Amino acid sequence: MKKSYNDVLDDVPSYSRFLKVDEIDNLVNLIIKLPGVKHKVIGKSLNDEPLVMLDIGKGEKTALIIGVPHSDEPLGSLVITFFSRWLATHPEKENFGWRWLFIPMLERRGMRLNEGWFNMPESLADMAKSNFREPTEDQYEWTFPIQYNDYEWTKSRPETIAVKNVLEQEKPDLLCNLHHCGFHNAYYYLSEDFPEIYPKLRKLASNLRMSLSDTAPDVPFGKMFSPGFYQMYGLKDYLDYYSKKDPIVLTTIKRGACSDEWYQKQIGGFSFNCEVPMYLSSKLQDIKPSDKSYKKVMEGRYRIKKNRLKYSIRLINIIKDYSDLADPLLLNVAEKHIANAQNSLDHEKRALKVTEGKIASNAEVFENEVIVDLFGIFFLGQIWRVAESICIKGSTPTICQLMETADIEIKSLGKSVEERGAFYHIPIRNSAKMQLGSILLISDALKRK
Repeated sequence: MKKSYNDVLDDVPSYSRFLKVDEIDNLVNLIIKLPGVKHKVIGKSLNDEPLVMLDIGKGEKTALIIGVPHSDEPLGSLVITFFSRWLATHPEKENFGWRWLFIPMLERRGMRLNEGWFNMPESLADMAKSNFREPTEDQYEWTFPIQYNDYEWTKSRPETIAVKNVLEQEKPDLLCNLHHCGFHNAYYYLSEDFPEIYPKLRKLASNLRMSLSDTAPDVPFGKMFSPGFYQMYGLKDYLDYYSKKDPIVLTTIKRGACSDEWYQKQIGGFSFNCEVPMYLSSKLQDIKPSDKSYKKVMEGRYRIKKNRLKYSIRLINIIKDYSDLADPLLLNVAEKHIANAQNSLDHEKRALKVTEGKIASNAEVFENEVIVDLFGIFFLGQIWRVAESICIKGSTPTICQLMETADIEIKSLGKSVEERGAFYHIPIRNSAKMQLGSILLISDALKRK
């Protein structure tokens, strides 16, 4: 890596926590007063807050970097506020030959609803009870307009419309949404194979003690360019895959195109995501054969998810009797997550019929017996939060008791996952350096390419 890039990464602060929305806003207000920094409001968020974009540099190529593309992914706000300030205070670097467009925070409403865990609590239970994520059909990242075969999506979030307008007006050469993956090994999605950059990115990850995933953890149809590096996918890939594998799924899909998919079709250029974890476990690297059949493991996963969903539906049905007292946003989101979970479970039941009986690796057993419980904690946490919104208004002993029962369940499951998972916290600084270093390396390679 170039010395000038190391200079940037060496200056990344040792963050002890994520910053709240108001704190990021304060930083942005200071940054826009620095020489060479332009800014403008590109639209409004879902809760009617202004969306600010910073504009730095005059290079021949333009990059659009987006922070907080999902409401529970605050890392990008740190990366952008640091990097934009660094560029503005180091004019001798000439912005590394690029023009940089930065959106520090996109899903602002949801980010505010996640602030309860930004101090990185030790307990998974505490984190789960203050976690918030929009259902897929309401996310910025999956509500870009698309028409493909018989499928059409036209309902876009205000944030989606704002980014779409920026892409149309600026036609950037590089698009990067700053995602992070939570509890998986790090991995990259790229719009095209870029093998000449992989050795440098692997070295960056190794220096930061960040393992790269040898499987695409998000979708069953992921295409690998090289271990840790995967083809960016979109809605069309979902539709093509399930039309062959399980056509019933097509009747339940509720989403638009993702940002990269729309960008590639309408604008072109290069896009990538660097998905970095907040927590890791060495057990994710254990690829030795287990003593379990993969099909048996998946059958066990199905039973766990089925029982948990049944329990969650029972809780939400009790809560709905008091819906007039509930926070409407939290209740609506919980109900949508339950509906989506039911559709996913139905698909898993059908998929079990054709699941291979191969021997599962220890990592596969860990993912389907421990990680599945981890996400179960967050699922229950959202229901607990709806109950809390009712209970704090008083005079609802039934819901307060339900809330306490759910709390016991969350804490018990959380302790079990912590013991079995042996997760350790990735320093926020390392995750920020991973994303920023990837931006620097890829932008440099694109400039020379």
